[in-house]
Amino acid sequence: MVPTHVRAPFEEHPLAREGAIAVAAFGAFVIWIHSLGPVASALQSVVRPGAFAATGLGSLAATGLTNSAVVVAGAVAFTAAYARVRGRSVPLSLPDRSDLPLVAAVAVAPVAAVAVVALLAGVTGTSLAALTGSSYAPGVDPVGPATVTGLVLALGLPVYVLVAHALVQRTLRSAARPSVAIGLTTLLIGTIGPTDLVSSGRPLQVAAVTLSLVAAIAIPVFAAEAFDRAWLSAFCAVPLAVFAAAVVIQWATGFDGVAGAALGLAEVGLVAVSAYAYERTDSLLPPALAYAAFVGARDGLSFLVGTGAI
Repeated sequence: MVPTHVRAPFEEHPLAREGAIAVAAFGAFVIWIHSLGPVASALQSVVRPGAFAATGLGSLAATGLTNSAVVVAGAVAFTAAYARVRGRSVPLSLPDRSDLPLVAAVAVAPVAAVAVVALLAGVTGTSLAALTGSSYAPGVDPVGPATVTGLVLALGLPVYVLVAHALVQRTLRSAARPSVAIGLTTLLIGTIGPTDLVSSGRPLQVAAVTLSLVAAIAIPVFAAEAFDRAWLSAFCAVPLAVFAAAVVIQWATGFDGVAGAALGLAEVGLVAVSAYAYERTDSLLPPALAYAAFVGARDGLSFLVGTGAI
């Protein structure tokens, strides 16, 4: 039970309260996922998934699916526990027929964005494969890269939709207008990287950043209740502004050239269109389709360009 003198200021500022909760929940989620590593290793030692595969690729797939099963089960359990504690349900319904054009647009937009990035990469003297850290030789068998992409989707897709939309966005939307919830979700998940949520830092680093950001949100809230002068309350919000600016600057300066920046913007756009579709349909299907389309297009075009097929 949170003491009244601590809870009261946040009751007057619901967006700050839900924002701090969303950040804390995200940090706890990442730490929880990291803690499942030993569980996955123990399960592999018992099940030995590689023994059921006749090839090295099959062994990789079996081991990857075992890891994914543990992480996804843990992600579902965490989200369900969070929803139960907060008294909120996780929507699992399908979009209405009237929303089908929007669903189709959300699935096509990431593919178009990746295609633009691939063209821009070719013009600037690099390649989409280089931007994603992939390397392909002409004539390589597509089964291997397709298997890796499938493993990426098996792990990344459920984690993305649960964290970005069922956890963060649904928390924010309870205290803010849809446009604000979309914007803050895009800022948080987009700058972290929607395809990097599982590997978004070491547990101690995540804990430190999470606590720092929650404190930066809490300080101006308490200042607004404790001080009568507006300038002093505004001054207490400086750490939060500095934190947000540092995150954006680090994100913006971490790209390799113009094409790399375009790929980063495409990832931010993926979160934005997914969040918008989620607000419109109240279904996790559109974000899932958008994520799958983005990863599939990114890896598929990387392979085709890298092997000289196009």
